[in-house]
Amino acid sequence: MERNFLDRLCAFDMNKDFVLNLLDGQWYTYGQIWNNACLYVDRYHLGEKKEIAVIWENSAELLCMYFACMISGTMIIPIDPQKAQPEIESILENHPDITVLWEGDRNISLATEKTDISLLEQLILGIDIQKPYMITYTSGSTGQAKGVIHSLQNLFLAGDVFGEEVGFSEKSRVCHTMPMTYMAGILNTIFMPLVRESQIVIFPRFSVMTAVTFWREVEKHGVNTFWLSPSMLNILMTVDRKGKAAGYLKSTETIFCIGTAPLFPQVKQAFEERYGVELLPSYGLSETLFISTKVKGEHAESNSVGKVLPMVNLHFSDAEEIYLDVPWMFLGYSNEKTSDYFEGKYYLSGDLGCITNQELYITGRKKDLIIRGGMNISPKQIEEVLLQSEEVAECCVSSVVRDNEERIICWCKTAGKAEIQGNALNAMVIERLGMAFKVDKFVLVDDIPKNLNGKVDKERLKKGFIDDNQI
Repeated sequence: MERNFLDRLCAFDMNKDFVLNLLDGQWYTYGQIWNNACLYVDRYHLGEKKEIAVIWENSAELLCMYFACMISGTMIIPIDPQKAQPEIESILENHPDITVLWEGDRNISLATEKTDISLLEQLILGIDIQKPYMITYTSGSTGQAKGVIHSLQNLFLAGDVFGEEVGFSEKSRVCHTMPMTYMAGILNTIFMPLVRESQIVIFPRFSVMTAVTFWREVEKHGVNTFWLSPSMLNILMTVDRKGKAAGYLKSTETIFCIGTAPLFPQVKQAFEERYGVELLPSYGLSETLFISTKVKGEHAESNSVGKVLPMVNLHFSDAEEIYLDVPWMFLGYSNEKTSDYFEGKYYLSGDLGCITNQELYITGRKKDLIIRGGMNISPKQIEEVLLQSEEVAECCVSSVVRDNEERIICWCKTAGKAEIQGNALNAMVIERLGMAFKVDKFVLVDDIPKNLNGKVDKERLKKGFIDDNQI
């Protein structure tokens, strides 16, 4: 199926409401977003820049910056402003000549004037969707964040194929509450709605505080399409124990896509029963984008991630690792040897899985990562910080599942002390790495068990922890 994305973008109604920014209550038309993108090109001199790092919080301004970089051909490198400063600096070291826009640089009002549609169409048709467009940084098992390079063609095609499968359309009003600087927030709730001609409602970044008013804003603005993580579902059920939103959701034709982390069957069942909606779990990676999804109305086992998408080719190694080949494969890493992650044309996912009755199951992770709120957390990074403390002689960081969420656990062998100063150690972690890396529980041990080849026996640690039911 041929997909001429630029012609399709030009064919959209420029006067149609496209983005609602909850921070100012203002709707912006499709044409106004493109018009503001043009203003941004001039305001930030984007046509003169090869790369630009944008460290902005969720906002209509950041969305416009993505459009501005499309028009100007500037490579955009979005960075989460909530990252710890050392991590931001580490990313920027990979781009010594880059222009950096910090949070204070986005104080520019969005214009609402009428647009010159013919000029906008010329600019859109002039976009080169094949060239590198974006680098997002995702934590790797080595501890170093990997820069993943994608083209607009990749984002458009993956969003179009996935959106077509799950039902994104011009009738969809999409809730954007994921971090807007991570792929889950960029592809899932910006580029997929764009290419499927849906509307976007920009919520503040999801948190326990925003969860309190989440359903009220959903109902007030007629939101009917969602992309949430399992941890978000847990929080929403916690703050809405009586299921007050159930009436609205049951009376509205909704799409509830779930991703970024495993959706445990208990959470899925509890949420669906309380709100009367069908959750659509999916699977994907920053490098390969969308791989599979459950489709509304089709039977799927509660612990599967649905059927493999059209155009996706995968097979399994002897060790059950998933090897992936997709037409929207990333263009390479900006700071690592890309070929190390491929076998022929197949990307080595690091995830273990199988297909049963045409459904994909993720059975484990070969790469030693913890997923929290859609972010990849490297245990190695946490360990490296903790070992800088004189209090810690040895440590091992991993995760266990409690209350249907992954909890970060650190087993510590201390330097002659009988207890662990957990608050002080966590202060170090948060300062160096950010709040997402906070350890949920420190466990004092006499020794860190190792196997015959000298590697830490994490499974033994976790089994003992679970048996003791310490969390």
